[in-house]
Amino acid sequence: MPRPRSRVRYNPGASSGLSPTRLAARPVPTVDPWTAGEMFISPHVEERRRGLALLCGAEAVRKSSLTLHLLASRLDEPDLGLRAQIVHALADYFEIREREYRYPPEVRGLVAGHLRNFDRPQVVALLELHQAAEVGRVALRADSLPRLTERIPNASSLLTHIAGDRGQPLPLRRSALALIGQVGFTDASAVLEGLLLRLEGRRAGQMPMGFAPSDWPEDQALLPALRETLVTLAADE
Repeated sequence: MPRPRSRVRYNPGASSGLSPTRLAARPVPTVDPWTAGEMFISPHVEERRRGLALLCGAEAVRKSSLTLHLLASRLDEPDLGLRAQIVHALADYFEIREREYRYPPEVRGLVAGHLRNFDRPQVVALLELHQAAEVGRVALRADSLPRLTERIPNASSLLTHIAGDRGQPLPLRRSALALIGQVGFTDASAVLEGLLLRLEGRRAGQMPMGFAPSDWPEDQALLPALRETLVTLAADE
């Protein structure tokens, strides 16, 4: 037997004085920075990815000194895709929106303090990322590396040394030259011009002395990138 319909009509605006029911706002779960930090340094890459997402998912957590320290200390992240996300996160602290920095000076100052402690290992880590992006292995925003590199006090000297270091792989040396040009380290011009003269001199056979180092094919392959960087720097001066 079918259930009879009720003839009662419910009107929330009736004289009963009852107001329409409103859905209560769902509370936003809070993020424990320490838990996210532990995930971020996990030996498992998927756990590290989740940790980074938690650290950067809330503005309050992003501004914490713990997050800044963790991001700066993990620049040597083995997974290049995750390393690119870390570089993006660090570069975002210096992002300008509508002619103003996204983050206040005290936060930017803390990040800059970490960058001042960067040395050759961190610069090599950035170059490895640049090299991987050049061959399409990772997606990297064009402004992220220059935005960080220009704030490393001795970056220009480190990059010029790497560019002229025969012990480094040729792609890494090319990335060093490219990054010098992208940032606009005009103070590196004199050193790079000396390197260019030396390599061109060897190519032209102007160093016949027996004690002179023999020509390296990798050095000659570096010449196009070296010339391009010098042209870029000359335009910046």
